[in-house]
Amino acid sequence: MKKGTFCISIDLELLWGRKDLNYTKFIPKIKKERKIIKKLLELFTKYEIPVTWAVVGKLYENGDELWSGKDIINSIKKEKIHELGSHTYSHEIINQISAKQANDEFAKNKAFSFVFPRNRVKYLDLLKKNGFKVYRGPDETNTATHAIQIINLLLGVSPTTSLPIRKNGLINIPGSMYFVSARGIRRYILSGFRFRRSKSGINKAISKKEVFHLWFHPIDFSDNTTSLIREFEEILKYAAKKRNEGLLDIKTMQQITQNYK
Repeated sequence: MKKGTFCISIDLELLWGRKDLNYTKFIPKIKKERKIIKKLLELFTKYEIPVTWAVVGKLYENGDELWSGKDIINSIKKEKIHELGSHTYSHEIINQISAKQANDEFAKNKAFSFVFPRNRVKYLDLLKKNGFKVYRGPDETNTATHAIQIINLLLGVSPTTSLPIRKNGLINIPGSMYFVSARGIRRYILSGFRFRRSKSGINKAISKKEVFHLWFHPIDFSDNTTSLIREFEEILKYAAKKRNEGLLDIKTMQQITQNYK
């Protein structure tokens, strides 16, 4: 890669992301998502930052606003700079289902880029068969406890950056850092720690000419919303500054794939 790259992927799932859990307690948070997404889109436009929205296929269908997101998808499309990827058809956890079920989840919501629910990777052969080109590989959220993730954030441990990984006809752009929500004990994390760690990741990507891949769900902003949005904007502002200095590219997953040599 000619320079470092900043990539953001967003898991857009509404209540489908909690369908296998006791989701009733998440309903008030889901009801905040549309306002959160509107604000995120405003920030992405302000700083000219394209992102990958990994959408659960069920959101394209008509239904209750907790489960359907056609209006959200249309608002994303209107911006004309973002990528709509796939987050399966109905948010099945891929490593917990059969190959046939997985194939259905892939086939019913095809796109260029793919994000596995909860980053549980399996059936890559079927992913390729269904025409996908790139996916987000696991990051520390799959290998570290919540406590370790919080400690890494508080200590400012620099997140992992990496080059895209080509294997068996697919490209893996591993996650680097999850933008930690303010749910539960995480509400005590003071403002600034997420920005500090993200800034470290961006700087590392620049110095190593690798990818810093930040990801989250819109629901992650539903607690302490104003503070988290403000801190997230600082990340975007810093990334835009480095791009304007000619040191950083900011790309969607698809754009990284198409330009990666």
